Amino acid sequence: GCSGSAEEPDTAATPAQTAAESPSESPDESPDESPSDSPEDQADVEITISGDTIKPNGKRMTASVGEPVILAISSDRAAELHVHSTPEQVVDVKKGKSTVELTVEAPGIVDVEEHDTGLVILQLEVR
Repeated sequence: GCSGSAEEPDTAATPAQTAAESPSESPDESPDESPSDSPEDQADVEITISGDTIKPNGKRMTASVGEPVILAISSDRAAELHVHSTPEQVVDVKKGKSTVELTVEAPGIVDVEEHDTGLVILQLEVR
């Protein structure tokens, strides 16, 4: 269950990254992909993982049920994010830059935690 959810955002990020690198190769997709041309510019949250230092740390933000929250992640190591939603989600983060979409299907407060350090990066107040 969770691993399938974690893989889908990675798959979605790959075409966006490809479109950003060479938007002229797929003119039919350019209008749809234009928000992803600069993932950091379109991200709801920018996350930086540098060793055991993670920013933001405990940031609280609102989100809507069923609407994606876009995370732009820059990491100097592989990491695993635990999204304490119903159902729970696990996001594998690769070293380097990546963009991930989280979608929460039930209202409430949802912690997004980095597994190795146990730090809560985000608290999503889902309405």
